Amino acid sequence: MFNYMNKILNRTGMSLLEIMVAFSILVLVFIALTQALPMAAGINKTAENASKASYLAQQKLEELNSLGFDGAGAGAVEIKRRLSDNQENYLYYFQRQTDIVYLDDNFNQSAAETDLKKITITVYYANALSKSEKTYIIDALMARW
Repeated sequence: MFNYMNKILNRTGMSLLEIMVAFSILVLVFIALTQALPMAAGINKTAENASKASYLAQQKLEELNSLGFDGAGAGAVEIKRRLSDNQENYLYYFQRQTDIVYLDDNFNQSAAETDLKKITITVYYANALSKSEKTYIIDALMARW
């Protein structure tokens, strides 16, 4: 056994088979990396779109809060539509819908005017990997003081 290990350690160079195996492993690793990079870029873009969607929802909520309880209105305040008509603008790829409903004392939707409103803002954006539509929804309550 010792002589066999000694022969292996004393060899100089590599055989053609060893070189081919090493090269094959390197090729497989390279192919795996080239497949992973576009997928990572898609995941990054989807995360970026989700962040922008949350910003756009928060922006609309702040706008409604600045109007106050009576100024915010009720019903479909903003129907689902693109935020920009210009394809050069990043907002072109986002759509937003805003609904405001009155709530009763049990937080159920009420047809009558009450002193409590529920604001639902939905921002629609694209998943960069699957090209499917994703949504970011934010709900908030607004009370009359």
